[in-house]
Amino acid sequence: MKTGDHILSREAQAFAFQQGEESALAFFYREFQPALALYAFRWVSRPIAEEIASDALIKTWKMHVKLNSYPAIRAYLYKTVRRDSIHAFKREQKRNETHQKSNPREVTNDTPFDHTVRSEVYRLIHTALRDLSPGNQKVLRMHYLEGKSTGEIARELHLSPNTVNTQKVRGLEALRKRLLKPVVVFLYLILQNFFQPL
Repeated sequence: MKTGDHILSREAQAFAFQQGEESALAFFYREFQPALALYAFRWVSRPIAEEIASDALIKTWKMHVKLNSYPAIRAYLYKTVRRDSIHAFKREQKRNETHQKSNPREVTNDTPFDHTVRSEVYRLIHTALRDLSPGNQKVLRMHYLEGKSTGEIARELHLSPNTVNTQKVRGLEALRKRLLKPVVVFLYLILQNFFQPL
């Protein structure tokens, strides 16, 4: 799918979302759930982050009539996850008075903007991975996300190491082609925000 087609598709999905079509909810779940969970993980544990991400999608669905574009839906999702994650973090702090006052994930030099950018890049990669062939997708996930070696992947999938390497190379090339334009556009938009005249 070309980048322009994907943008049109996203806007069509946003319109369907606003109209209350459940297929559009499924689209936004696939599109954002992993990135939202990563975003929430800044403040809370992974299981709670997953729950907050899923709840944010439900809360956004309840507001579907008021959200009329893809950027509006995305902004509402991130805003909801941030608010709910901070509330969950504060509740956990109160519940556990002996626990350190600050969570190690909170003590970083990352700004909310940095964390949002990281989550959005993760979302772009996750979306691009879904478009690969099943073999390439599985090999890349096992190697880069699960940290498995070529030998381990070959044994688990009953493939030769050469086949695993070939799928890795083909998968990375396909990812590069799919990600190059969206990442360039994304970086361009970020740089525009930084260098606007005062």
